[in-house]
Amino acid sequence: MFFIGIITNQKNELYFRKEVSKYVPVENIIFITAKNIYNVKNVKFETVIIDEKINNKIEIRKIISNSTYLLLNADIEIDREIMDNLNLTVITYGFNNKSTFTVSSIEENNMIICLQRVIFNKNGTKIEPQEYQIEIPQNIDKYAVIAFEIFKTIYTKNNEENKKIAKK
Repeated sequence: MFFIGIITNQKNELYFRKEVSKYVPVENIIFITAKNIYNVKNVKFETVIIDEKINNKIEIRKIISNSTYLLLNADIEIDREIMDNLNLTVITYGFNNKSTFTVSSIEENNMIICLQRVIFNKNGTKIEPQEYQIEIPQNIDKYAVIAFEIFKTIYTKNNEENKKIAKK
């Protein structure tokens, strides 16, 4: 059994729970907070999403050290040393133009994000650089929507499904 760890604010938890549970069982989703970080540091997460700053770099490093994927909001302040010498795939996202996924265009209810370099999904399928048009649900943080789109890309079974996503 594998787990998905998500560090986000309380406002976005319901959104992540609803959307991520379309791809993994809801009981495999664990929200990591400053209060429970010591209790989950030994859980083996397949994917960790860091969408919110948490001030405990030692425990965060323990959590991500056994992960396969780290989805990291590049626009939050985080000590990059936590990723040094770890064998994991780091996928960054945000408005930062050096991110793996960056925002190309944004309107009130829509945004276009751009995958800037090749990544591989969970099944080893190569995902080429492309743009994704995504809807922004009302009252949901844009970063959470981007993080979920990346999660969905990684957990989609094959490249054809990803092309369908990109052409929305």
